[in-house]
Amino acid sequence: MAPFLPFRTCAIALVLVSLGGCASTRNRASDVRGEEAVHLRTDVFSGHRYVADADLGLGRPVPLMIHGNARMFLMVTHEIGERLNGGPVPKVADYGYSAKGKGVIRVARLRFGRREIRDLHDVPVFDYLPEGHGPAQGMVGVPFLIGERVAVDFSRDQMILGVPASALPDKALLDRGYRSVAMTVDPSGKMAIQAYFPALDRTLSITPSTVSTALTLHRPPFAGKVPMTRDTTDTDHSPSGTNPELFHADRVSFVIAGTRFTTPASLEDFAEYANVPESELGSLGLLGFDWMKDHGAILDYANRFFYFRP
Repeated sequence: MAPFLPFRTCAIALVLVSLGGCASTRNRASDVRGEEAVHLRTDVFSGHRYVADADLGLGRPVPLMIHGNARMFLMVTHEIGERLNGGPVPKVADYGYSAKGKGVIRVARLRFGRREIRDLHDVPVFDYLPEGHGPAQGMVGVPFLIGERVAVDFSRDQMILGVPASALPDKALLDRGYRSVAMTVDPSGKMAIQAYFPALDRTLSITPSTVSTALTLHRPPFAGKVPMTRDTTDTDHSPSGTNPELFHADRVSFVIAGTRFTTPASLEDFAEYANVPESELGSLGLLGFDWMKDHGAILDYANRFFYFRP
């Protein structure tokens, strides 16, 4: 299964910034308590996405995407992988957007602010662009967000690490008008919530995402149910080499926690993109960055709660 879907709507933010962005601050401004708060920058690259600076022991910060639908703990591009490896990274698979393909390395240190993880093995290395360049040099995914007990606060542009355990939704947030819905995680690391789609008269599992636009959907269930137009200018291109067609819908309605929303959506065949049987998809949509910002969302990966303002 591809680690992120789809490339055009979930491509990594590419930006390089100064060391000052790597320093974190104590969590005073966020609605969520935790041990460490890291500022998140917003970049525009095929949609909006969050980036934070990490220390990988190279003497300068490495901008990493905070990727809420990626299934690896950490990945880096060949530019960073070669520096960490002391030379070229051997290719183990034809995966990625450059001829270098995919490799794996050991990363001795990953640090955000004062929180540090050591000795990470089998860290994937691949590129996002055909030429292999670009200033954003990797991502952290769902295993990191869960393992480091992270909450991503879209209302404050912060990543909170070390969030305390709680079996119940945060009452203070609910008292301030937030709604809450449970997030689940499957064995492969895919996060999901349940959303009802009136056009289908059906509830689907969709993934709360930290990247891209408002809503991206698996097209086959919606074909003939939602008016959509094909993008005749281009097709998508996956790191495994598939090229699914792209479609756009002006309005798609859905219901989360009893609240109805209507938003534009992008649609394509996720199974074709990932080059897997449709039965392996699990999630049939991505609720993305733009929607999260509009509704001040808080993704509490530590306790599996998704908060939003109606």
